[in-house]
Amino acid sequence: MKIKWMAIPILAAAMQACTGGTAQKKDNEIAEVPVLKLARQDTSLSFDYVADIQAYKNVDIRSRIHGFIEKALVDEGEKVHKGQLLFQLNDREHVIALDKAKANLASALSAASIAQVELERITTLVDKKVISPSELSLGKARFSEAEAQIKTAKAMIDDANQKLSYSRIRSPFDGTIDRIPLKTGSLIDEGALLTTISDTKEMYAYFDISENEYLQFTRNGKGRFEQNKAVKLILSDGSAYPIKGKIQTHENA
Repeated sequence: MKIKWMAIPILAAAMQACTGGTAQKKDNEIAEVPVLKLARQDTSLSFDYVADIQAYKNVDIRSRIHGFIEKALVDEGEKVHKGQLLFQLNDREHVIALDKAKANLASALSAASIAQVELERITTLVDKKVISPSELSLGKARFSEAEAQIKTAKAMIDDANQKLSYSRIRSPFDGTIDRIPLKTGSLIDEGALLTTISDTKEMYAYFDISENEYLQFTRNGKGRFEQNKAVKLILSDGSAYPIKGKIQTHENA
């Protein structure tokens, strides 16, 4: 029992001596703390917006006459050039109308020639006082009517030619053909949608800003985004589109 009792104080003293030396050693050491030197520099802020991408030109190709689609000369997704023939509609009806208008013009020219000869004859007789001057007025009226018929016939020819040209539908500019919902043989009405053509050489990205951002711009004396300011497009997968754009226009709202 005495051995155990005497051993405990000796061990405690040894521990105290060891602890005191370690604490004194730590007090003599100087702690090293890393220091970062701050530098002033300009920082540019970027803002992200959800954009609606639209083609530079996007036009509906519609029929201007009633008829059947005789030929579809392009396919969906095909690239076309300005003036290229896209669709051929049945034009038999308009060819007949053109022939009829030409026949009416020929008849009007003949009637005008007869009216002119008659007017000359009446003029001679009036000068010789064979007939009354009222006959001359009647002859002039008939000749004027014949000339009016010529103008009407020519207008009918122009109208027939115009409608005949509508049977051949051409591309208004270089672009890419969209879907073609109506196929060859379909009966279409005036204004029917045949396809859509898009010019994607340039693209527009439309985006809206929040009301809070708009208020901040107006309070800072700006009120508008900086014109021609460079912007970049981030695609849906997070990658950046390689070509940068610029702020071009603002809506009046």
